[in-house]
Amino acid sequence: MAERTISSEFRNIDSTETADHLVQYLEYVDSLPETRQMKVRSYGYLDLKEGDLVLDAGCGPGYDAIRMAAMVGKNGQVTGIDVSERMIAIAEKKAKGTGLPVSFRTGDVYRLPFPDARFDAVRIERTLQVLDNPGQILDEMIRVLRPGGRLLSIEPDWETFICDPGSRDTARTFFRFCADQFPDGSTGRKIYRYFRERNLADVVVHPEPLVLHDFSVAAKMMNMEQFLGAAQEKGVLARDEVAAWLGDLEEAHAKGQFTFAGTMFAVTGTKS
Repeated sequence: MAERTISSEFRNIDSTETADHLVQYLEYVDSLPETRQMKVRSYGYLDLKEGDLVLDAGCGPGYDAIRMAAMVGKNGQVTGIDVSERMIAIAEKKAKGTGLPVSFRTGDVYRLPFPDARFDAVRIERTLQVLDNPGQILDEMIRVLRPGGRLLSIEPDWETFICDPGSRDTARTFFRFCADQFPDGSTGRKIYRYFRERNLADVVVHPEPLVLHDFSVAAKMMNMEQFLGAAQEKGVLARDEVAAWLGDLEEAHAKGQFTFAGTMFAVTGTKS
């Protein structure tokens, strides 16, 4: 049986026993001011305008597609695509009655069901990290992008994540373990190179630092309980080591002294 990780759960969300939890997790992350602000800035990086045709690849519950639809006007159109029928059903329910030019469909980002040069802008967020062969996905998104169109990819780099206070050795081991639960937990740092290898023009990296001082928020965003459980099960971290580390973080939070930080990379490029 294949090992279960958070990335494998997202790849197979319609068949996983934790589907409800994953949906709730996405809703929670979208509700946070820190991530919501990053998302809004990302729409600006695409320079969306009236009449644009936009693809949101790996759209999940459709939050971003719906917001971008409000920016392209009645002459534009935003299409969200996701492999999960469950996610698409949620997105369609959220969009119903809004009157916005947005539609959703199931589909595979490795083989997009659209003709060449269909879209003015393509956006993908936190999807490449959970999939193999990100270059193949980027090639497919570039294929459906018109010449002069903009591509935006947003990915974290799990190896940039830190927290204070507490044992640095425990934190380093934990965050490295988290990164290793993905096909490539350092995807964020590589997007610039991937774009340049594909001859995109005007490639710009927009680093998006995430800083939190609420331990409970950071723990939930990080899926810390699941990751720590897996790390202990595999013998990567000892139970007493984890207990001591969590105790230090919770105590720091109570004193208003806790910090969690990490880096997301939003990268834009133009198809020649």
